[in-house]
Amino acid sequence: MKILDRKIFTFLIPVILLGLMTVTSCEDNEGGEPVIHYVRVTNPESSDSLLVGAFLGDLVAIMGENLGGTREIWFNDLEAVIIPTYVTNTSILVNLPSRAPSEVTNDIRLVFANGSVLTHEFVVEISEPLPVAMISEYAPVGSTTVITGDFFFEPMSVTFTGGAEAVVEVVDQKTLEVTIPEGAASGPLTIQTNFGTSETSFHYRDQRNIFLNYDDLNADGSWRPGLYVTDDHSLDGNYLKLSGTYSADAPREEGPLGDNHYESQFWGQGNGRPEGSLIPGEPENYALKFEAKIITWNASYLNICFAPWNNGGNSEIWSNDLNPRAVWGPWESAGGAVDSGGEWVTVTIPITEFKYDMSTNASGDVVYTESANKFNMDNTGSLSFWMLGAPSADNSPFEIYIDNVRIVEL
Repeated sequence: MKILDRKIFTFLIPVILLGLMTVTSCEDNEGGEPVIHYVRVTNPESSDSLLVGAFLGDLVAIMGENLGGTREIWFNDLEAVIIPTYVTNTSILVNLPSRAPSEVTNDIRLVFANGSVLTHEFVVEISEPLPVAMISEYAPVGSTTVITGDFFFEPMSVTFTGGAEAVVEVVDQKTLEVTIPEGAASGPLTIQTNFGTSETSFHYRDQRNIFLNYDDLNADGSWRPGLYVTDDHSLDGNYLKLSGTYSADAPREEGPLGDNHYESQFWGQGNGRPEGSLIPGEPENYALKFEAKIITWNASYLNICFAPWNNGGNSEIWSNDLNPRAVWGPWESAGGAVDSGGEWVTVTIPITEFKYDMSTNASGDVVYTESANKFNMDNTGSLSFWMLGAPSADNSPFEIYIDNVRIVEL
C-alpha cells in the first residue's frame, strides 16, 4: 500500500505542475497560447508573399495570435532588436540581425514575459563567401594582404593552392586580412565559412597568360621598349620603370629611342611573338592585370593602348584609329598625390574599360572622351604604356613600377 501511495504521489506531481504552468501561461497570454501562423514581407501589396527565409538585415512580419507578450526574438543564436510599437497580438515587425550567426538552428525563437518560448522554422539566408579581389596577388610569404568581397563571416578558413592554410588576421563582412603562409603555391584560394565554400577567380602569384615580365618576356623590338630595372624594389627580377616630371611645355615623348622613361611599347611581331590576339577570349570576360608599385604620382594619366600584332609605329598612341584606350590615374579619385605605401599592388582593368579616345582642346590640353568606335579584337596583338600629362600636371613628378602584365578571366 505504501508503494502504491508513493506511485500515486509521483504521478500527481507533474500533473499539478503542468496545470500550474498552463494557468500561468494563460494568464500572461490572455486569449490563448501564442501561435505563429507564417512570416511574410512587409509590403502590403505583396502581403501574400510568405517567407521561409530572409537575408541579413531584412524587415519581416511575423503573423500569428497572442504575440503581444513577446520580450525577445532570436534568429539562430542572435537576438534581434524589438521595437515595442511594432509588437501586437497578431503581428510583429522586426529586422533580422545584420551579423551572421555562429550557431545555425534555422529557426525563430520568441521568448515571452512569462518565460515560455515559441519556435518557428525559418532560415536566415546567407551566401557562401564571394571573394572579388586580392590587393596584392604577389604578396610575399609572411606578409599580410587584404581580400575584398562579401559574406566573410567567422568561423572561416582560407587555404592556398598546395594546402597551406592562412592565418585570418581581421574579418568583417566585406574585408578579410590574411597572412601568406609558408608553402602557399601559385593558384586560386579556397575560402570556407559555415555557409559554404568558394574558390577565388583570382590566383595567388598568378602565372596565367603573362606576356610581359621584363625578363624573358620583354618589350624589345619596338622603338621605345622602356627602362627595365632590377634593384631592391624588384618583385621578381626586372620590372618596367616609368618616371619623370611633367612641365607645362614638356613633350609627350622624351628620351632617345630605346631609352624612354615615359613610355613602353610592346610590338608582338617585332618581339618575335606568335601572331594573334593577346586576349584569349571574348573581351567582356577578361581583364588586363599587372603588379604596380607607386612611389609618387599626381596629375598625369597612364594611357594603355592595344595595337595590331604587326604594329610598326606608334599610331596607337597618337591616334584613336586602331582601338579605344584605357586610362588609369588613381590620384584623381584620391584628390591628390598617391603612393602604394611601399608595397606592390595588383591593378585590374576590365577590357570593357578600353573605351576612351584621346584628343586636345582649344588650349592644347589633353582630354578623354568615350569613343564612338567599337573595340577591335583584330588590333590586340601589341600593347603600349604611355604616361601623358594633364592640364594640372605642371611640375608634377611621377615614378611607377610595373611587372607581370597579363590578361586573365574575370
